[in-house]
Amino acid sequence: MNASLPRVIFVNRVYWPSQAATAQLLTDLAEGLAAHGWTVHVVAAGDGPDTRNGVAIHRTGEGDQHGGLVSRVLNYRRFIRRARWLLAAMVRPGDIVVPMTDPPMLGAAIAGIALRQRAHLVHWIQDIYPEIVTAQLGAAFGFPFWPLSWKRDAAWRSAHGCVTLGEDMAQTIAVRGVPADNITVIPNWAPRELQLAADPSAIAAQRAEWGVTGKFVVAYSGNLGRVHEFATVLDAAELLHDRPEFVFLFIGTGPRLAEIRAAAQTRGLRNIQFLPPVPRQQLAVSLAGLRAVGLSQQARGSAGRRPAGALRWSARGRNRPPAGARELRRYRRSGGRSAAGRDYAALAGNPGRVRPIGAERPRNLRKIFFTRPRAPAMGGYTAPGCRLPVRSVCFGRIRGRK
Repeated sequence: MNASLPRVIFVNRVYWPSQAATAQLLTDLAEGLAAHGWTVHVVAAGDGPDTRNGVAIHRTGEGDQHGGLVSRVLNYRRFIRRARWLLAAMVRPGDIVVPMTDPPMLGAAIAGIALRQRAHLVHWIQDIYPEIVTAQLGAAFGFPFWPLSWKRDAAWRSAHGCVTLGEDMAQTIAVRGVPADNITVIPNWAPRELQLAADPSAIAAQRAEWGVTGKFVVAYSGNLGRVHEFATVLDAAELLHDRPEFVFLFIGTGPRLAEIRAAAQTRGLRNIQFLPPVPRQQLAVSLAGLRAVGLSQQARGSAGRRPAGALRWSARGRNRPPAGARELRRYRRSGGRSAAGRDYAALAGNPGRVRPIGAERPRNLRKIFFTRPRAPAMGGYTAPGCRLPVRSVCFGRIRGRK
């Protein structure tokens, strides 16, 4: 490890071996920094301390799984309490403390510890709570959350940097009083396993196992989350239900799986199949077996959340109607959600427009850098080989070549 570089301490409820999207992103980044000479620590849920690929993992003792809402809240509270206790003993002056947003309000809960220890605080913001909750429940439920919003905003403003995923989220953070020079937009990246093209024989075997050989496959792969919009894909499947060459796959699990399965059954959509999550090591084969990708996100609250799994998908070469809030609005203006089905039919009728997923190297993936440009309080640190300085504290500049 390079003794001239500060220690980096990440805090997130999930980490390796979890397959959650934020766990995979954090594992990529933490291990990438360690490979570049940084001393990296991660505070996460689970049992026992561990070290993996140069990263020291500090576990808080409880698991990262939970049942219903009450269990979830209790797990969140236990994790935050124990993470605070670990950080109070770990953090030293000059460290860089990077909280993510699982559980919600994590950054606000640990900001004081980092600042009291004269560490540098960088928020890696994947979700904006509590606005996501009020967007789902309605504005009438927003008033009780104002104290939480105030505390979170104060934590953002006190930090040396806030890193987020897109311009909408960056604007939301700026409105809360965070200086523009302290905000950096870094989209999430595709898994590094997708750099290499999948073997054609493995792709054929995967399609045969799924029973979709010769079909035009439209798929959603990842977490079936509460903020994702699935009516578009369901309506497209209903529009094309009498076209046997089409099949729609939902690959993954999540809070809305039972709801989507019930909706498909109620509509009699026999062209929809549900498959378990695909291990990361098999993603290249899984994605290469598709013809179109459905990315979905609810329009309301889209400035507060950019699903990590969806962003990792969007880093791939793809054919992907529909996607986020902006595209959903376009579909509604152009004749309703069934416009997506018409687009899929057009793709199927014009094979020249279909670009095989995985045929290109992902644009947003090549090498992980840790940079520290321009803010004197942070010391001007740059990892060996870094060529991409940015406006504020960045801990994962992902670049790629075509």
